[in-house]
Amino acid sequence: MALLVPALTVLGVVVSWYALVLEGHRMDPSVPCKAVRTPVPLMEYVATWAGLTAGVAAVVVCVLAAMGMRRRYAVGLWATKPGLLAYLSVWLNVAAIPFELLVLLLMAHRPAGVWHGGDCG
Repeated sequence: MALLVPALTVLGVVVSWYALVLEGHRMDPSVPCKAVRTPVPLMEYVATWAGLTAGVAAVVVCVLAAMGMRRRYAVGLWATKPGLLAYLSVWLNVAAIPFELLVLLLMAHRPAGVWHGGDCG
């Protein structure tokens, strides 16, 4: 169970990065007069929420793994190699979760608009 924590941490960051890539393709300035902020596509919306969910789930799984190891074996999570990796991954989530939350708020919950660059004729 402890090895699930680093996997969820990486998954959360990768999925949030994927949402940024999707947004980048919609914000391409080489296409003149296109609607930039049309209603958010379902894939981008799901990706932003999935990134944040995976980051928070990594923290929850780490806490549950630590409690289970303490109860069963009377050792701390950092006493084993998988536990130490999980413990370090949760500390990386200190930076990852705000990134995932920022992606969620900026990408999935902005109003629609039109980009008026380039030749509109």
